Amino acid sequence: MEPVGVSTLDAVALRAVVEALGMPAWRTKQVREAVWRPTVRSFDDALQLPVALRTALGQRLCFSTLDIVEESEADSGATIKLLCSLGDGQTVETVAMESPATDTSRRRSTVCVSSQVGCAIGCPFCMTGQMGLRRNCTAAEIVDQVRAAATVLCTHGLGPVTHVVFMGMGEPLANYTEVVGALRVLTRDAGISARRLTVSTSGVAPAIERLAGEGLAVTLAISLHAATNELRSRLVPTNKAYPIERLLVAARRYAEATGRRISLEWCLIGGINDSDDEARSLRDLAHELRAHVNIIPMNHVDGSPWAPPDSATVQRFMDQLRGVRVTFRGSRGATSNAACGQLRATLERRRTVQPDGSLSPPARPSRRTPAPV
Repeated sequence: MEPVGVSTLDAVALRAVVEALGMPAWRTKQVREAVWRPTVRSFDDALQLPVALRTALGQRLCFSTLDIVEESEADSGATIKLLCSLGDGQTVETVAMESPATDTSRRRSTVCVSSQVGCAIGCPFCMTGQMGLRRNCTAAEIVDQVRAAATVLCTHGLGPVTHVVFMGMGEPLANYTEVVGALRVLTRDAGISARRLTVSTSGVAPAIERLAGEGLAVTLAISLHAATNELRSRLVPTNKAYPIERLLVAARRYAEATGRRISLEWCLIGGINDSDDEARSLRDLAHELRAHVNIIPMNHVDGSPWAPPDSATVQRFMDQLRGVRVTFRGSRGATSNAACGQLRATLERRRTVQPDGSLSPPARPSRRTPAPV
């Protein structure tokens, strides 16, 4: 039997393990503190615990369900992309982004996690969508991405983690049970407010309505990308099952149940969804939902006929959105293959995908291989 991931054990389950190992119940708090301390990379580093307990815990529980096998930096070290290897050899991407304080905002350390290995949605402008779906991540594998990123941020003199966004590889609401489990752990044990957790979805309407009843008032970000069903079905295949009209119903129910403002994500693709008409339609939808809009230029994807629009087109599109709460988000990490999907894709080009979907050993050593977390 594989060891159980310690990060997703609740207090009752962890206490049962500690007591079963012949230790007093009060040691449970020490174990929990060690798990969430970014300087602790294994049970052996938890020096406040007796050696016998450290050894026994290492045999009974898995301190982390993943290892960092590749690290890439961009934006002068403010963006750190991690390629994380899971227990079966599959890999997912995790990104840590540091944003310094300004006159109008506090500093943020945001971790972008993957919820699946690959993605089945198949959006043609997304590099991850070209990989297909390998499998879902467990709640522990999602949570441990946050813990691994926290350790790396600490190593770089950054952090602690303030926000987590489920915007990495995969469709979070297609892995509903594990994602909700991870959300509960992050609010319960990591001490991150639900208001600082964002779940991005391509628009799985029934799951959005289900999430509204979970008592987790996280931010819901809908990957809209088009304001008409004809274009959105081309860009986001889930629209064929849940067209815009159905998606709006689910979004309203979520906003009413949680009291949270919906975010609409719009990947701006040159010549596809960057026209004045599309901008005005987006503006109307945003007004209808009282939503916040995030504009993100498309990343360059090898082999794609599409690309981001030029700066003049971007500015014209933004001008059409006046009167809407809108944020322009440049792609972080693109200059060093650290934008979404790029690091894993780059690695796959120099490694072999084995029959079970895992990656063969690197053809050459990684530039940096931190110790397992």
